Amino acid sequence: GDTIGGNTTVTALGKIWTENLRGSDDHTEQTLERYESIVEKIIGPALGEYLIIEATVSRVDQFLRALAGKTPGRAKTTKSVLTSMFDLAVRHDALRTNPVREVRLPARKRQPVKALTIDEVSELREGLRKWQGAEGVKGPRRSSELLDVVDVMLGTGMRIGEVLALRWSDVDLGEHPSLTVTGTLVPIKDKGLTRQAHTKTASGYRVLTLPAFVVDVLLRRSVEAIPTETNAVFPSGAGTWKWPNNYRRTLRAALKELETTTSITPHVFRKSVATLIDAEATLEAAAAV
Repeated sequence: GDTIGGNTTVTALGKIWTENLRGSDDHTEQTLERYESIVEKIIGPALGEYLIIEATVSRVDQFLRALAGKTPGRAKTTKSVLTSMFDLAVRHDALRTNPVREVRLPARKRQPVKALTIDEVSELREGLRKWQGAEGVKGPRRSSELLDVVDVMLGTGMRIGEVLALRWSDVDLGEHPSLTVTGTLVPIKDKGLTRQAHTKTASGYRVLTLPAFVVDVLLRRSVEAIPTETNAVFPSGAGTWKWPNNYRRTLRAALKELETTTSITPHVFRKSVATLIDAEATLEAAAAV
């Protein structure tokens, strides 16, 4: 009770809470940075100057509902952070109850799953192939990497960060071609882009059997590969890890030139794979992949 009391500000509580998190090994560096950003940039400007005892249910409710009206996903995460912060205050006897636990966010409208049909996939792949082979284009020559990454995502259902974190040591092109998803790329403050030696979720570590068209892509790339320190299948021009945002930017530029009317992001490929497996096999099989 010496550190946290009823007259502690919400800003001070947030700092103590994040310091406590950093004192444990329960969270990744990326998660800690995200929580610190929420405390500093979202909670601080709205509630930071209030004392803990002034953070009433109605005040917190008004703040979170206003945030949910703009960005529902961010409001949910912010509520989770606030709940944990005020749980800490309750444990220090600064409050009897946690006001955040009484707040109910508006129900989120479920968006329809955006997935490509087989015909749309064929049209997209053909368009990207022509885009890569276009002649007379200003700037550096367009490589086959854009479509290669798309093909790997379409053949595995991997996230973009997982594909770009793929190393040749994770790939087996032997009698039964497969790859093992062992990590993902995350941006770390003051460290830049880093390969995290585990996936986004605990169930993310998985071995995936490869379809023939993905085997063709990886065989060709293995022959053309130049050794790099990262051993990445899809390295940057400098031989380091390739930033997912840079890849997304190139994909958007290509789609704009192709005048694609459907809004396509790397995550759409993942949903397309899941939708197809669900239709052809089972929902459980889709979840496992």
